[in-house]
Amino acid sequence: MDKRIDLIAALANVSAYDAEATRKYVDGAPHIKHASLRQLYGKLVVQVFDNARKHVKIPLVLDLGAGEGSVTLPFLELGARVVAVDISSSQLNTLKTKCNRFAGMLEVRCESISETLSEKSESYDIVVVNSFLHHIPDYLGLIRKAATILNPYGQFFSFQDPLRYDTLGRANMMFSKLAYLSWRVFKDDAINGLSRRIRRYRGIYLENSVYDNAEYHVVRNGVDKDAIQRLFEELRFDCDIVSYFSTQSRVFQPAGAVLGMKNTFAVVAQKRM
Repeated sequence: MDKRIDLIAALANVSAYDAEATRKYVDGAPHIKHASLRQLYGKLVVQVFDNARKHVKIPLVLDLGAGEGSVTLPFLELGARVVAVDISSSQLNTLKTKCNRFAGMLEVRCESISETLSEKSESYDIVVVNSFLHHIPDYLGLIRKAATILNPYGQFFSFQDPLRYDTLGRANMMFSKLAYLSWRVFKDDAINGLSRRIRRYRGIYLENSVYDNAEYHVVRNGVDKDAIQRLFEELRFDCDIVSYFSTQSRVFQPAGAVLGMKNTFAVVAQKRM
């Protein structure tokens, strides 16, 4: 990964996710906000955990970009040990409070993912990146590095990343934009938020913008699930891509699901032996 670009994105996340942003995080995170997405997410978490249990009694999970603990807590509740990594101390403070009763099974590290992946002092049964790949400039490089620290039969699990925009089709794209705008217009700082979105639609990206760097997917127009699948095939992993609809709007979320819209995806990949 380009260390300079990776550092810019990491520092942008520190700035974007201060204490106030942490409190507002859930409202802007559909995978936590909507019951239907929590159900899908929970189903995949259990699937990944059960697969790991076929090979090890207590799976060891590395949660990269752990944030406020939406991944860490479910795996702890299932009986895994978890190393939770994030560069935001504010988010990790929330995580530690949420996961307090599992302190003996939890290790929390406030550091960048580059530091974590470069250590290679420990191997894991599961590496998780939840709502995270789209924040990373070189997400394929991250995946390649993560694969090197997985145990035999180890799994890589990601959830809640936007599909590459040019693969959505006109109906999916227009519906997703409308859903986002219907939610965004009623939020704090609505005018600035909408102006940033319009600027990005025009192809203007500001390198010194905290928001642009924290939301790196707006720069490269989503995340390429096909490139991820090809990489896992090269690395000799079995890889499943799960595509689904996700939006912040409580009105548009069920409508999008009924209409069969898809703009977001998850990855479950397991090493072949």
